[in-house]
Amino acid sequence: MPYEKSIVKIIKGKEVQFNLRYGFVPVQLPDMDAPLNMVVVKGFSNKPMMLLTTLQIGAREKDVWFIIQAYIRRWSVEETIRFIKQTYDLENIRVLKYARLQNMMALLLAVFYFVAVILDQGQKLTVMAGHVLKSVKRVFGIPDFKYYALGDGLSNIFSRFPGQLQKQTEIHQTQLSFGFG
Repeated sequence: MPYEKSIVKIIKGKEVQFNLRYGFVPVQLPDMDAPLNMVVVKGFSNKPMMLLTTLQIGAREKDVWFIIQAYIRRWSVEETIRFIKQTYDLENIRVLKYARLQNMMALLLAVFYFVAVILDQGQKLTVMAGHVLKSVKRVFGIPDFKYYALGDGLSNIFSRFPGQLQKQTEIHQTQLSFGFG
């Protein structure tokens, strides 16, 4: 592993530095003609991270680092999708028409945008996010991927102060109808 890089990751609100060593080696699997490369990264945990890829890797360090960054980005996307499915019980939503499912997803993504982007902006919203996180009763604290805790906190707050949507007898033409009725 000829390459080294130090990265900083925020864990439990503190910056933690990881000293990574990484490299790659061409590999061949039996009964497979495609050329493969094994990228190995040491420094994230006790065991090295190994990534098998069909991408061709040049001799430059930035080529190997591109593969590592792409995997880390993909992993965060997977974690976000899992968060949305679990927190909002996405797989148990039942609607009769596809358009209503699309509308539900639009609302759900708007809520997630609020939690992921808006709550992290500005001092007042950061304070509000802190209060939301405090309303979560977690045994082991708040994890690095804090969106689960934010979702639970919002759920706790809204369940304490339930409200009802008021039905409108007339929807204005400029207003979007979500068709949940």
